[in-house]
Amino acid sequence: MDRERVQHLRDSLPRHLNAGILMGDGGFCILGWALFVLGYHPITMYANTIAVVETARGGPAVDVVAREYGMAREQVVALARLNDATPTDQRVEAVRGALDTLLQG
Repeated sequence: MDRERVQHLRDSLPRHLNAGILMGDGGFCILGWALFVLGYHPITMYANTIAVVETARGGPAVDVVAREYGMAREQVVALARLNDATPTDQRVEAVRGALDTLLQG
């Protein structure tokens, strides 16, 4: 795992996270935020709701986040599921806690 990138992701979480990959309903989901923090342009992410359409660094969103952050695919899937399953008002803290756990492991 790229600890520096994951720490930056954790420390830069927005005030609100949306459920699902699309930016809408007030912000990004955790996968969209993870990609945005790395410098992916929002239009690149909007080109497909489940994949990043970029020649050099694209692919399925889960795989791109896993590759760029040096995480196991299963860890990224678990993070996305936690994001989507958590009530809106608890989502950022739940995701931050999961990232803390990954960093401690």
